[in-house]
Amino acid sequence: MRFLLAFTLMLMLHSACAAQEPTPLDPTTGMKMTGDWEIVRNHCIICHSPKTFLQQRGTESTWADTLVWMQKHGGLWKLEPAIEKSIITYLAVNYGPGDKFRRAPIPLSLMPANPYATEARLEAEAKKKAGLIPTAPPPAGK
Repeated sequence: MRFLLAFTLMLMLHSACAAQEPTPLDPTTGMKMTGDWEIVRNHCIICHSPKTFLQQRGTESTWADTLVWMQKHGGLWKLEPAIEKSIITYLAVNYGPGDKFRRAPIPLSLMPANPYATEARLEAEAKKKAGLIPTAPPPAGK
């Protein structure tokens, strides 16, 4: 009886594992070939290697913030809302946080005092706050 139960359980586990075939990967980019992967490929690898975003993990909010940042600072053109949504959804579903992700940043209020706060650094930070140190110019054409 135990043998039959163990055999049945093993058979069920094997069937469950066999049913979950891995998503095929594009041999050129390494991207998961599912959903709107071609839209993501066509818009993202123009500027950088797919490894740049394949190694990252994020929620829809994280990927949306990343797109906004790239449009503001990285030279990414304005995307149609449907295209933008497709990119964000693909990245969040296929490259979401999953089980392994970094912890949230520790709030400054919980951080210890900086032991490396030298006089020069404190002076530079005070000048930045006072507007005496110019900020970097915006990228050309912005």
